[in-house]
Parts: sequence; C-alpha cells; structure tokens
Amino acid sequence: MSLFPAIDVAATGVTTEQTWLDTIASNVANVNDQSATNQPIYQEQEVLVQPVETSPVTGVADTTTTPVGSGVQVDAIVTPLPNGVLSYDPTSTLANAQGYVKTPGISLAQQLGNLVNAQTSYQANVAVINQAKTAYEAILGIQA
Repeated sequence: MSLFPAIDVAATGVTTEQTWLDTIASNVANVNDQSATNQPIYQEQEVLVQPVETSPVTGVADTTTTPVGSGVQVDAIVTPLPNGVLSYDPTSTLANAQGYVKTPGISLAQQLGNLVNAQTSYQANVAVINQAKTAYEAILGIQA
C-alpha cells in the first residue's frame, strides 16, 4: 500500500488519459489518408479502459468487497474499422477503375469531441494530484 494513495490513483488516470490523447493525435493526423482499394490503410485506434484490480478492503466498521480507490488502466487499443472504408474520389491518383479509394473512416468531429473529454479528464487528474499534495504537505506541517 502506498503512503499517498490519492496521488497513485490520479496518476493512473493521467497515464490512461495520456494514452487516449496519443491515440487521438494519431487518428487526427491520419484522418485524410487514402490508399488504393487493394492496399492497407491506417487503422483508427480506440482506447478501452478498465478499473485496476484490487483486493477487498477491511475498514474500521466492516469489510467491503468493493474495490476502493484503485484507479484505471488501459485494457486494449482496438481498431473499429480494420479495413477502412471505401470513398468515392475519382480524381485521386489512387482511385480504382470505379473511382473508389480506401480511407480510414475517421470522424474528425468525433475525434475533436474525444480530445476535449481526454483533455478535461487529464486536467482533472492533475488537479487531484495537486490538491492531494497540498493536503499531504499540510498534514506533515501539522505533525512537525
């Protein structure tokens, strides 16, 4: 068990949100990619998150089997459209005879919405770390 559990929990959030921000950046960078229909294309990435596994906690009053203050972790990074989508663009040099090219099928609007959520979550976790640090410093000052 850590001496500073609130900081540890918030740190798992910061790490997870950083992974989410990295995947969003990669998705946005590749939003306009094109390839020939018979060639591979960039695959959009989505982060799946799960709670950190913990043991039951024995409290002062009773024992609970609910994990308390454990944090989160990246479970997997998945690709929802592994083969991309076909888009009609007959002016592209990569278009097939019917005028289609392969694109990642990434929604820029969805990525920007995800970016706002990830940024807000990241900032909230950093705020928790800063507040916990202030509280711990105050406790140490009282005990000294």
